[in-house]
Amino acid sequence: MKPVPDKASETVSKSDVPHLFSPEAKPFEAPPHRPREPNPVERRPMTEQSLTIHHVTPHFYPEVGGVEDSLRHFGAWLVQGGHRVIVHTSSLAASGETLAARGAIEGIEIQRYPPISNRGYFRTWFRPDLSGARLIHLHGYAVRTNDRVVRAASQVPIVFSLHHGVRMPHVGRRVRVLRKFYDRFVGVPTLRRVDRILVTSSGDVPWLTRRGIPDAKVRVVPSPLPDDAYVPGDASWGRDRVGGPFILYLGRLHEEKGVDDLLEAFSRLPPDARLVFAGPDGGRLSALRNRARDLGVASRVTFLGTVSEDEKRSLLASCVCLALPSLFEAQGLVAIESWAQGRPIVATRVGALAEMISHGETGLLVPYHDIHALADSLDRMWTHPEVGNEMGAKGKRVAESFRIGKIAPRLLQIYEDLAAH
Repeated sequence: MKPVPDKASETVSKSDVPHLFSPEAKPFEAPPHRPREPNPVERRPMTEQSLTIHHVTPHFYPEVGGVEDSLRHFGAWLVQGGHRVIVHTSSLAASGETLAARGAIEGIEIQRYPPISNRGYFRTWFRPDLSGARLIHLHGYAVRTNDRVVRAASQVPIVFSLHHGVRMPHVGRRVRVLRKFYDRFVGVPTLRRVDRILVTSSGDVPWLTRRGIPDAKVRVVPSPLPDDAYVPGDASWGRDRVGGPFILYLGRLHEEKGVDDLLEAFSRLPPDARLVFAGPDGGRLSALRNRARDLGVASRVTFLGTVSEDEKRSLLASCVCLALPSLFEAQGLVAIESWAQGRPIVATRVGALAEMISHGETGLLVPYHDIHALADSLDRMWTHPEVGNEMGAKGKRVAESFRIGKIAPRLLQIYEDLAAH
């Protein structure tokens, strides 16, 4: 019989994080944005029914990213409901600095650990102190810290969020070989040991089923958006910053995000078109700048680096469309953020994007690495803004189903069911 949720305080030891198949971090174009901690949230007092949930994740506040933001949104919602949330994470920041061993954000307690083996931002291992934990939630497949936790905490209920999914194709042969080995001997055995597996879209379920993971163990829980994401951005700020209408790419500048294809496709658009890249460098910034010069479009391409949440909303609110030409997206939360601001999307027909976007209704879908099709779809958005406006309005209605208040209760129910047994 699994123990009930604990109420005692816990201490922590040392740690950091690994992501087996992620590329090594590259310097940002600008220092990473450090979100300002808001005023303390109003929270209900803890009761006998309150849960204490220990999360283990490679990186967390003040670092930014899809996993970090999803966990923060869920955690703040749980804290407001009277539950205790403790995040165990790495002390290594993307900038290379060492973060304080303890911290807090919106009532979420943060305990950070130095790396056991420091092989870069995405590949560090840490050893979280989970002594006394009665409910554990792990974040990220192919994170070796999580594999170790599952082996060590066999008597504790464990929830495992895949976040980036497990069906993603890999470009490099070496990575494909490593991934096949890891899946068979480490990753899948880890997933078989946990109590619940959370995926952000249903497309990952068949992959798990083929590897002997019972469907009853798997739950689809998309990453949510906080209510702030639906507050209209300042459209005039975005266009003033860029100098007129523009197509927006929002995310890491990495090869697998299709940024090179986007630039090539953009070069085929009318000469009044503009393109904005907003996000940290994932290894392609220099090459993109050089290629923009070679294509003769450098004066019409802007690289903003990492932007704040307010700036992100304003850029989304003011763009002609969001371009998402990725090799793969497990959910593509930025697409929902775009819809929340009423803007349409041009995306590749891959992963969750193909399941989420209705072609011709809420956006346009193109095959991955088809530069001609990508250019045609971007040109349609640029030359017929009324079409994009109509798609964006439909997308805004879809985005409502991703509000935190509609998704978080599903996660809480999973916790409560495990705690009751």
